[in-house]
Amino acid sequence: MTCIRCINPAACLLLILCVVTPAGTASAKNSQMARELAPRLKPLGLTEKAEPQWLAQIVRGQIIPILSAMQSSTQTGGPDGRSLVDTAFEFQPTVGDVQKMTVLGNLVQMWQEARALGCFNAEHQFSGAITKGPDAGAQVVFEYIVPLEHAPKFSRDLSNVRLVPPAKSREKGGANAERDLAFGKQLLAVEREVVGMIALRKIENGPPPKKPEPTNNLGQTKEEQLRLFEAEMTLAGDAALKTPSIRLGGRLTEQPMKRNGYQWIYTAELTNLSPHPTEVAVEWWLIGDTEIKHLNYLMAEGEETLKLRSAGIERLEFKTKSKSHYDGRADDLDGLAAKDPMRGKTEPKYRGIVIRVIHGKDKKTVATWTSDATMARSLSDEPGEQYDLDRLPRLYESASK
Repeated sequence: MTCIRCINPAACLLLILCVVTPAGTASAKNSQMARELAPRLKPLGLTEKAEPQWLAQIVRGQIIPILSAMQSSTQTGGPDGRSLVDTAFEFQPTVGDVQKMTVLGNLVQMWQEARALGCFNAEHQFSGAITKGPDAGAQVVFEYIVPLEHAPKFSRDLSNVRLVPPAKSREKGGANAERDLAFGKQLLAVEREVVGMIALRKIENGPPPKKPEPTNNLGQTKEEQLRLFEAEMTLAGDAALKTPSIRLGGRLTEQPMKRNGYQWIYTAELTNLSPHPTEVAVEWWLIGDTEIKHLNYLMAEGEETLKLRSAGIERLEFKTKSKSHYDGRADDLDGLAAKDPMRGKTEPKYRGIVIRVIHGKDKKTVATWTSDATMARSLSDEPGEQYDLDRLPRLYESASK
């Protein structure tokens, strides 16, 4: 017998380190395995009605990966399958105790059944193929424990799924209908817990935050801008009726692309250079032309009223319809027949823009902007047919107009 006093203290410390360190490393490894598995256990929520198509998705996305992880962990020195899933639930804190125990019980039962049927390959991955017993050579069956006509809300929840050999499936008449319906009481308990936890979270989180109101470059809402404008108009008195000095400019900011719905978008900026506030109307016309005959047409037009404080700045966006809206209409304008080989191969083109700012009851023009000097013809007294805004075809209108 070796006396305890005769044990070398240094050797004793080394012995303790040799015993404790691997266990600590294994514990960390086990925790990491559970953490990685946890997202697979996240409930997908109850459904309003029966949606049987979800069964295939939860089998592929949740059950098969979970069963493979349970088997691999057990066979490679990790925690056994049940312990792995139990620990993984610690990283899903929003799952209630009733739902957790129901899902855990189902998964353990499926895992044990799959092992008994020999459904794991040499790499410990679930294959679904039965290699043991009378059903060898067949595939296992995943089915709802309680049929969806009796539990429609559990279409995509692991609480209501099982794994069986074909002979024991409901389709083959091997299921115990009375026992399955009795399991519905357990699902009702899960449902009550889920609904209760959702209600509790709503109370704890309070009402959803209101969507912030849009503001201008000074952080003012529309209501605040109007209030300040009206106060300034009152102070200005008759001066507010004087013809304002407006600076106007713009540029094409977006070409047609998927993210903007294949529109052309033009941005204009107005600045009130007057020492008093003013109210003006902005008229605008976006113009396109056809690819073959280069005939101008209106892609979009509009009018907007602006209330501008002294030194106030306003930015406006003018948009066309989707590029495809003009395809056939532009071909018609070019005179392309229905069977013309060019029809459908042409592209509608952006030609330019005309903007006019008017003021007062007499609609006096106080500012204009055009994309180029040619487009400026549209504002002349004799614009010509190609630039007469009143006569240009309005291809943005529906076919019925």
